[in-house]
Amino acid sequence: MTNKHLTQLAARAFFAVAAAALPAQHDGDKPPKGEQEPAKVAEWPDLKDTAKDRVRALATQFRKPQESVQKQAHKDLVKIGAGAAPVLIPLVTDRADNVNAQIFAVLDEITDQTHTALLVRENERHSVEWRRYLTRRLSRFADPLVVPVLEKAAKDKDETIAFYGALGLVAQKKQEGIDAVLVAARERWAEVGEDIAATLPAARGPEVSMWVFEKIGQAKPVEQMAGLRMLRYLMIKDQKVMLGAYLDSADFTVKREAVNCARVLHGEAPLEKLSSFQVIEMAKQWKAKL
Repeated sequence: MTNKHLTQLAARAFFAVAAAALPAQHDGDKPPKGEQEPAKVAEWPDLKDTAKDRVRALATQFRKPQESVQKQAHKDLVKIGAGAAPVLIPLVTDRADNVNAQIFAVLDEITDQTHTALLVRENERHSVEWRRYLTRRLSRFADPLVVPVLEKAAKDKDETIAFYGALGLVAQKKQEGIDAVLVAARERWAEVGEDIAATLPAARGPEVSMWVFEKIGQAKPVEQMAGLRMLRYLMIKDQKVMLGAYLDSADFTVKREAVNCARVLHGEAPLEKLSSFQVIEMAKQWKAKL
């Protein structure tokens, strides 16, 4: 019996068990929430005109060559808080002489999921750089309010925006984002790996992981490799037996990604640079543990 058939049989067996157990907590799922989430805000904090002028003046400090000046401007803007956001956002530009990175760093600190609705309102801005940032940010927000934005972004002609839109949809447990994320995991892993690692755990569980397992069960090795990269952050320990066929794969990249999948599943860091000898030995070790 081939690895492909073994994978299919394992998938079917697990699917039946997982379907019955779906409401229950699983080992490897994200931890239950503790305190109640803060209430969403409907409007940005109102700043006086003098405070708005100060925000703009501080933003100009990002153009100064001195790192100390830029750091102080960052600190001062963070102290002003979320009210600075609607003043800073229009300053994002697609021109070459921009300070977008510095503005984004401030926005990362002064906004959070309580501002989801307010950030969603900013989706119609024409700046590509802004929409890239916004889509990436919203892709990590576990809020149904972002789904329409992500769906639109996933169809964008800009490759980066489209990727973040698709990634966010998978994090929202929407199956339509999987194909695009598989392509990115296959072709642009060095570029997108960190975003995948930071975003997909929100969807960790039997449902989304089974979609990926079903996609790659009969696929070519390069597709299996990409799927296993996603599964690092999607599958749960109850599914570990399904890695067996991939750990036995004759393809080096598939075997390596199965090893990394097992490592992440058990709380260990992935190892991107492994020799063929290391992969073979690790695959044997993990196979014995499954």
